[in-house]
Amino acid sequence: MTVGTVILTVLLTPGCKKNLPPEPVTGTNAVPVATDVPPADETNAAPMATNAPAPAHFRGKDLGVVQLTNRCETRIQVGDGKSCTIKPLLLDPERLRLTMTLESKLADGKTRGLKIMTVVTKPDQPFEVDFGSLVFALTPQLVTNSSPAP
Repeated sequence: MTVGTVILTVLLTPGCKKNLPPEPVTGTNAVPVATDVPPADETNAAPMATNAPAPAHFRGKDLGVVQLTNRCETRIQVGDGKSCTIKPLLLDPERLRLTMTLESKLADGKTRGLKIMTVVTKPDQPFEVDFGSLVFALTPQLVTNSSPAP
């Protein structure tokens, strides 16, 4: 069974938002990364996701366990003027669709780069996403929202 199916998308839907500071990387929150993915340059890279075993050293940003609320955006500052926005949608108890947006901003606040992709994975399943210029490893953890859905 495929853990991560990648679909390139160009539409980011509106929703609720929450911002999270970057989480420190420790030995306890390390997640698998791909070892057979060749490095890609920023101009022609195709986004990808995988769940291959982790190498001893990770060449990207480990976000650890990321708590998400169904249909609500979470923005994570990843440094160097970049942020990653994640919007989850629970498709069924075993499938979670994450729309992920990597945004780069200049010092004046103008957007320099924008990459959007969609990953379908299992909740609480670690995986890696390769945006070409930056690789993220994370474990999406869906938390229940106490308010009723609209």
